[in-house]
Amino acid sequence: MNKYLFILVFTLVSTVIGYAQCSVNAGGKFTTCGTSYTLKGEVEGGATNINWTIVKKPNGATDPVISNTTILNPSVTGMNKPGDYTFRLSKKCDDNRVVTSDVVITSTGDISSFSAGSDILTIPATTGTVQLNGVIPEGFTGKWRAVNIYELERFSRENSNNAEFNAIDITNPTFSLIKKADHDVDPAYRIYLKITSLYNPNCSYEKYIIVRFIPNPKVLFPQVIESCVSSMDAINYYDPLITSPFFETFQKNAAGNPAFGTTVVLNTISTPVGGSIEYLNFDTRRFELKTTALGEYKFTFTIKNSTGEYTTPVLTYIKKGVKLKPISFLDSNYPEQHMVYAGGGSGGELLCNMVGSLTPVNINYSIDPNDDPITINSTASVDPRYVPGGVVPTIESFGAGLAKRYFKVIPPAGGWKIGTYVISMSYSSNGLCPSNTTYYIHVSDGNRPDLSIDDVVVCYPGSGIVDALVSLPPVFQQVIEPTYMLDYSGQYEISLISKPDGAAVPTYDSYNTTRSLKSNQTVIHNLNMPGEYIFKVRVAGYIESVDWLVKEEYECSGASRETTFKVIVSEQVGSNAGSNQDDLFCRARTVLVGNNPGAGQGKWTVESAPAGMVPTFSDDTNSRTIVAGLDMTGSYKFKWTIKTGDCISSSIVEVITDQDNCKKPLIITNPTTTNKTIKRKK
Repeated sequence: MNKYLFILVFTLVSTVIGYAQCSVNAGGKFTTCGTSYTLKGEVEGGATNINWTIVKKPNGATDPVISNTTILNPSVTGMNKPGDYTFRLSKKCDDNRVVTSDVVITSTGDISSFSAGSDILTIPATTGTVQLNGVIPEGFTGKWRAVNIYELERFSRENSNNAEFNAIDITNPTFSLIKKADHDVDPAYRIYLKITSLYNPNCSYEKYIIVRFIPNPKVLFPQVIESCVSSMDAINYYDPLITSPFFETFQKNAAGNPAFGTTVVLNTISTPVGGSIEYLNFDTRRFELKTTALGEYKFTFTIKNSTGEYTTPVLTYIKKGVKLKPISFLDSNYPEQHMVYAGGGSGGELLCNMVGSLTPVNINYSIDPNDDPITINSTASVDPRYVPGGVVPTIESFGAGLAKRYFKVIPPAGGWKIGTYVISMSYSSNGLCPSNTTYYIHVSDGNRPDLSIDDVVVCYPGSGIVDALVSLPPVFQQVIEPTYMLDYSGQYEISLISKPDGAAVPTYDSYNTTRSLKSNQTVIHNLNMPGEYIFKVRVAGYIESVDWLVKEEYECSGASRETTFKVIVSEQVGSNAGSNQDDLFCRARTVLVGNNPGAGQGKWTVESAPAGMVPTFSDDTNSRTIVAGLDMTGSYKFKWTIKTGDCISSSIVEVITDQDNCKKPLIITNPTTTNKTIKRKK
């Protein structure tokens, strides 16, 4: 009787769940951005008698250091060689079996040798070629780029004007000026080397050196320049010939800055009575002068540096007269008019609900109080190249001789069309030194929707930096109609509201690359931590003074031009389905131990099973689940899939059962009864 009860109890315990479950999980596969990592082991059956070992490493690598081999989450350091390191988590079970689980950690390796080389500062621009000497660590690729220092410091623009490499992806390329003796930009550059891991494309580093060529001093000028100036004390310009070498003296790190040895001296030959002339700078491809009287100035320039000295032929600058002061479109009586639409002294207004209207528009303007209105003539015309619908309005002029005047713009037959009308205006005093400006009449379609941008989910591989591609609303500028908001500079203005604690500050593409109103996508950079980033976006003018147009454009539609959106950076978790079970005897169910999906979503599925078997899970979304229905001897494979944002990782665990030996009849002698045949339960 006792023997019978023992077999019955054993059978019941074994069938229900395999109570003495002993299983380990070494965690999901991971690629570092560095040489260290914290292992993420899990165990079923108590965290005792466990041990971590290194079972595989890249060829030539030394053993990494495991801080404590007997705990589930030790730190690992010293993975200095790039490649795969396999760590094994073992556990000795109560029945003396040893179960194991492996995890592969990929290291990007040590980058202490990384270098872009040393600054190069003594090569003449007329030579214009240097050899770069970078160091790209093992396991990384390198890519060179050049940024002109003047463009960067003066305009915050990154470009490589007049520069080239013989190759950008080798350790020691040749860097050269395209134009050498006639270099058409200042010849000073930041030369960047960016390295990116072959194992983790989100793991990259960048360094730069300075290559500053010594400018060619032989600057070429036209013999005579005549100019009208905006005021007597305004800067005057004497521009070199387009074929001349150019450099800059004003910016701190430009090649022509006097601190680096290039000097410019003006040698005065003659001036008008009471006049004087002074050299200021060579900036934005122009020699800047200061003169004190109208008339003719004769002089030469002497330009000198370590490559030599050059004195120009005699040059003549004629200061002809002073231009009229800019006219103004601002008047409290006409609040619909604005100054600045497309830079300079331009102006404009928006017509709301005026499509098809025959109502004329008056362009009201004022002559500057310092100018004599009696001597001033003004004209206006519509540029026929840029006319909505192709029909040109007519213009009438009023107020000649007065300080306040206006042009009446009469719409064509059929009324105002959707789009932007460009009105060119010219004014001068007795025909001398004319000034020009432009006025824009924008006819809105009144059809802007509320600004809306969809949230973005980005997969974070666990290290490095990722970008988020953000879809912008459909483009409407110059799409609704070819002239719609013509010449206008608007942008999607993005600002950060919140980010994960400790995260870096995100960066954005420039206005003129992907954030203009003509863009349909932009990129947010420097996302270095998982979590939720919240941004505000606003349709705005490129500068505050032109913001009025998009403000009124959205007001005309009764729409909001601001919104918020999220970028959710979701950390990828590599899947590990746990240790295989190849000794399942007389049990129709067992426990599967997958790794924790963290913020991701996990799901168990049946990969394969003996014919006719349909295993089921107690909870297919729980990393620890009971799988039942293993009633037939054979191999069962189960897949554990973890989805994190747009990242998906999966792995498979195999369970091998032996049920056949449990089905054989067993004869048990009961001392109080006759012999009976008892079958074991499955």
